[in-house]
Amino acid sequence: MNAETGLARRYNRAALTFLAPALLMVVGFVAYPVAYAGWLSMFSWDGASAPVFVGAGNFIRLAGDPLFWHALLRNLLVAASAIVFQVLLALLIAYCLVRIVPAFSRIFLFFYLMPVMVSEICIGLLWRFMYNPYFGLVNAGLKAIGLDSLRRGWLGESDTAFLAVVVVMSFTYLGLYVLLFTAAVRSVPESVYEAAALDGAGHFHKFVSITIPMVWDAVRANSLLAIIGSLKTFSLVFVLTNGGPNHASEVVSTYLYKMGFGSFEMGYAATVGFAQMVLTAIGAWIIFRYLARTRFARGTA
Repeated sequence: MNAETGLARRYNRAALTFLAPALLMVVGFVAYPVAYAGWLSMFSWDGASAPVFVGAGNFIRLAGDPLFWHALLRNLLVAASAIVFQVLLALLIAYCLVRIVPAFSRIFLFFYLMPVMVSEICIGLLWRFMYNPYFGLVNAGLKAIGLDSLRRGWLGESDTAFLAVVVVMSFTYLGLYVLLFTAAVRSVPESVYEAAALDGAGHFHKFVSITIPMVWDAVRANSLLAIIGSLKTFSLVFVLTNGGPNHASEVVSTYLYKMGFGSFEMGYAATVGFAQMVLTAIGAWIIFRYLARTRFARGTA
């Protein structure tokens, strides 16, 4: 027993030695910034003068801030669109690539992954050009097919700015989930599909009754990634609209940026960021638990 205990201790020390650099990075770049943001959220600070302690004043202000809740609602809408137009659509595309057109799957995967390989800033600048009301490709395409009445300043009008941003996000991140789902669908045993084919099942029934249940872990993980990414999205919104016009496409991250580096309210910006982190963690936990229960229900039905 003593020899086994000594061996276990040596293994633990070796594991801690290898884990120490990663733990230090987590503490330095995750735990400390989060703790500092929580501390700073209790102060009023402009970034230059001495911080003034306000206690829960920033959180009380946040609770009654309509712009914050408007921005949070936009984040939730982005998350909902990500589930539909990124995760679910990617699963359908992945099934088609693996089961229907496997010979061309690599070619299609390359094109789907191109936006993922390009910087989000470049993607945003490209789409700003495409949405340009005077010489953009979107309005030019509408004019070419006789839909002149639909031409407009997509990023400059309150009615269309947020929708235009959501389209860009869906286009940008779709390829990542297609790649992940392609690997998941390929892992499904071929014998299962062959048995379904013998029973006369078509592609629709195979997709609903076989593919979705057997890749449910991937659906859950990708949904979690999409929701977390949607709740902290910043780059594309900042480049395309900077939250405008008139806060029509404002999200929490752009609102935080404006409070911190536009109005120089660093304490309140820290409060917004801290609240964003907490709400993102809660939302991710709820979705993860819900999807887990859904799988349990499907398995016991």
